[in-house]
Amino acid sequence: MPSAADNLAELVAGHQRFLQGKSQHPHTSKIRLHDISPAQNPVAMVLSCSDSRVPIELLFDVGFGDLYVVRNAGNACTPGIVGSIEYGLEGLDIPLLIILGHEGCGAVTAACTPQGQLSPSLYDLVTHIRDGLQADGVDNAVLPRAFRLHPQRTADLLIASSDLIRERVQSGRLVIQIGCYALEQATIDWLATVQA
Repeated sequence: MPSAADNLAELVAGHQRFLQGKSQHPHTSKIRLHDISPAQNPVAMVLSCSDSRVPIELLFDVGFGDLYVVRNAGNACTPGIVGSIEYGLEGLDIPLLIILGHEGCGAVTAACTPQGQLSPSLYDLVTHIRDGLQADGVDNAVLPRAFRLHPQRTADLLIASSDLIRERVQSGRLVIQIGCYALEQATIDWLATVQA
């Protein structure tokens, strides 16, 4: 079985192909769908924002069955996100979780600005993000810092919220890698590997 480090290296190589305009678009055929229909075995989980400008499979030059992708606005740590990641661990034994924030994130921007008119559900989502950032004194004057800090705060909350995630990280069965995607350059700044 490839290690989390091997899987990350494979995804980093795929992203380099994407940046160089040399994407191979692997595992995108109908035959691939047929081959994986009995079971899935993704190499990594990716928690990312639902922003349409952050197409995860394209960024990493992968196809059907390669990634277990969990998305919401602002890649926020909510109960549904925790449960989805726990399924990736318990049901699929995935060894790598990438938490990928991005520059220009609307949900993070909303969390760092005065409260406007938000629906109750959106208010709850923004509150999850705001609570994680407030301890660091982040506001709209330092949004570039907030975009980079938020994925780390999400990782901290995931570990604090889930015995399963925390145990997997502590035992070395799960590696959590933090990154921030730059929309204009299409590059990923790999920020840290999380320790529990």
